[in-house]
Amino acid sequence: MNVIVFALVVLFTDEEQITSYWLNQKHCLSDARMLSTRAENYEAVKAYCKPVIVNPEEVEIKGYFKER
Repeated sequence: MNVIVFALVVLFTDEEQITSYWLNQKHCLSDARMLSTRAENYEAVKAYCKPVIVNPEEVEIKGYFKER
């Protein structure tokens, strides 16, 4: 069964990488803001969240608890 979650996307130069999946949009946005505003970054980092559909059996979703 697939679920809709929020993917934390980080852009290094022009390469987009999904770093984690979140069930709660606010938690994802909090991490994206923290990465985008860190003063110790040597290069500008863009981070944002986007909704995606994933299978929870294939990826780890923060805030999602699997039934056993």
